[in-house]
Amino acid sequence: MIIWLASYPKSGNTWIRSFIVSYYFSNDGNFNFDDLDRIPDYPNKNFLGKNVDVSSIKEGEVYKFWENTQNTIRENSKAKFLKTHNSLKPIDNIPFTTAKNTLGVVHVVRDPRNVITSIKNHFGFSDYNKALKYMQTEGAFMKGEDNIKYAIVDSWRTHFISWMQNQSLKRISIRYEDLLNNPEKEFIKIVNFLDSILKIKGGIKKSKFLKSLDSTKFEVLQKGEEDGKFNENVIRNKEKVKFFNLGPKNNWKKVLPKDVQIKMNDYYKEDLKKLGYEVC
Repeated sequence: MIIWLASYPKSGNTWIRSFIVSYYFSNDGNFNFDDLDRIPDYPNKNFLGKNVDVSSIKEGEVYKFWENTQNTIRENSKAKFLKTHNSLKPIDNIPFTTAKNTLGVVHVVRDPRNVITSIKNHFGFSDYNKALKYMQTEGAFMKGEDNIKYAIVDSWRTHFISWMQNQSLKRISIRYEDLLNNPEKEFIKIVNFLDSILKIKGGIKKSKFLKSLDSTKFEVLQKGEEDGKFNENVIRNKEKVKFFNLGPKNNWKKVLPKDVQIKMNDYYKEDLKKLGYEVC
């Protein structure tokens, strides 16, 4: 059974993933970058099997493999954490996942006005308008440098709605901004949810929990990347694109050009209200 860590790109998924591997896959709660491999990205070629010619898969058509690959994961393991940026919207009546294969979902959403700066940096868009167009594009997807990974992210709006409106999967949704403001409170929610679906008794292991919090702070992750311990960077023009870029300093009011602020405030007004974000 799969436990999904689901988010739109650049919304805090890697932070939550780092905390989870430090808390659930270490003896003392001390984070190790190598442990990130315990929660791999889905979909990617490693789940397709040796009999699949990955070069024959067209962009966006990985949905044809969702069911079979997830059935295999369910059959081979009791519980498997997977990270995904995929939207939950079905394609050709094929669902991304089902309750049969899903034990639960940790879903994180981030204010789109903060997402856009990270999207612009991560994907190398030349200006904010192009980044915004990507965030508003239905059917948008992302792929890895090896032309294998095809997460069908859809638009930012469709992405968060698809996960939050689903009633068939056990899910907890967390706002990235709440994680920033009170990480202890929000990660307690996550651990309680995971312990519940994993049937782990005994409550939160306080000292290990606090060590996990401390060892996965943004500045610690950023320093680890600078020291070469993080290996998931996008490569552009033979150079690594900084992954842990602005973090808490990414404040849309200070970073975004005024014209982009106006566009996004207008376009996402109802979404912002729905999620409890400030509406201007």
